[in-house]
Amino acid sequence: MLRYTDTTVFNVDAQTIVNTVNCVGVMGAGLALEFQLRFPEMEKDYVDRCKDQKVEIGRPYLYKQYGNPWILNFPTKNHWKYPSKIEWIEQGLKYFAANYQKGGITSAAFPKLGCSRGGLEWDEVSPLMEKYLQELDIDIFICEDTEREASGTEAIMVQMLNNIESLSWSGELGIRSDIKRKIASATPIYRFRDLSKLEGIGKQTYNDVFRFLYSLANQTDNQDFLQKPELVNLDLFTQTNEYLNQPPENILQVNQPVESEEEKLDISSEIIDSATDQISIATKSLETLETNLPQPQYDNLFYVVLPSLEKALTVPQTTDEIAEGFNHPKKIVSNWLKEAEKLGKIKKIKSRPTKYIATSSVPVKQLECFAV
Repeated sequence: MLRYTDTTVFNVDAQTIVNTVNCVGVMGAGLALEFQLRFPEMEKDYVDRCKDQKVEIGRPYLYKQYGNPWILNFPTKNHWKYPSKIEWIEQGLKYFAANYQKGGITSAAFPKLGCSRGGLEWDEVSPLMEKYLQELDIDIFICEDTEREASGTEAIMVQMLNNIESLSWSGELGIRSDIKRKIASATPIYRFRDLSKLEGIGKQTYNDVFRFLYSLANQTDNQDFLQKPELVNLDLFTQTNEYLNQPPENILQVNQPVESEEEKLDISSEIIDSATDQISIATKSLETLETNLPQPQYDNLFYVVLPSLEKALTVPQTTDEIAEGFNHPKKIVSNWLKEAEKLGKIKKIKSRPTKYIATSSVPVKQLECFAV
């Protein structure tokens, strides 16, 4: 079955994702650059293949690693300097249709072949892709990449980019202060690739920021990838899920204003007989709110801000002070603090109001007081 989607190949639940390449070993722009930054080992293998003249027009080849996704490098041009040709796209599609079963492909996500850096017209390429792909007995996704706002892992990266002044990652990466100011002044950024359009942001800076934030964004989502499993590099096919029919997760949702306790407690004052009842209702309301928070999104953002949270708590602070410093709703910050406390990253200090401090900043004697 063939389906169209407005997201990118990276956000589709497909076993194999398709990368458009040239035959001279350069992944310097567009979709190929993003593949290079996400999958550096694949890029090294691709460069070696090009040196050995094993990358040819009309002969897509698979690159596999243990676990998904597989990557299908699909040559759409000979040299990166020159445009694609429609007949080259057709040759590659014919080869794919004839050999996908032999390669073990069970589903695949395609970009608009040759239509970005290749210079071909989508109105011409789309019917050709349908001709060769729509009758295959696997799920095929044609990813038009027209989303205005990022989704998936890219959304987490954009979230960190837009919070460059309140999060610590820019210091960890060592970004110059003038570059940091340029990024901050350009926010909000909606797609990560928009960063490359900013004046003064060179290719190396873009690549460094992408790799760093991609690594951070995947620390909780993709442990298998970070462990760098042994790679299986297959040559051409001869050597060698159903789609989630719902919008991609919007990681930015956690930054939307959380409704206040008063809004959640829309209960007539006549019903409330005592202050005890008020406290009980408020407690239940907060528990419901915590349950309804989008858990995967909350987890992702929590692990992103955890290093900054620990740094902020080198001195004792209340929940209100932390929420103000991070410019986030108090209820979300309270969840961060609970999770950080479970991990042993922070401790409560007995005071009125309650304050928190990073365990790395607590004297040994004080730590012993909290021991169970």
